[in-house]
Amino acid sequence: MTMTLLILGMGLCSFLPRYVPLAIFANREMHPVVKTLLNYTPPAVLAALVFPAILAPSGEGLEITVSNPYLIGGVATFVAGLVSKKFLLVTAIGIVVFFLSRWLLG
Repeated sequence: MTMTLLILGMGLCSFLPRYVPLAIFANREMHPVVKTLLNYTPPAVLAALVFPAILAPSGEGLEITVSNPYLIGGVATFVAGLVSKKFLLVTAIGIVVFFLSRWLLG
C-alpha cells in the first residue's frame, strides 16, 4: 500500500506542474515575446542537464582536460551535430567516441 501511494504521489507531482499552466493559459493568447522566450526553454533545460555531466563527471570540480572521455565524447557529438543533422548518426558518433576515448585513456 505504501508503494502504491508513493507511485501515485510521484505521478501527481509530475502531472500537476504540466497540467496547471496548460489549464490556466488554454484560452489566452500569449504575447509574441513570451512565445519566443519559451522556445528557448527546451535547449536551456537540456544544457543544464548535460553540461555538468560533461564538464564535471566526478562531481568534484571542473575537469576540462584531454583525459576526460565525457568531454571528448561531448565535443565529438557537438561537431558531428554541426556537420550532420541526422540524430541517430550524431548519437552513434558520440557514443563510439566516448567509449573509444574511455578505452584508450584507461
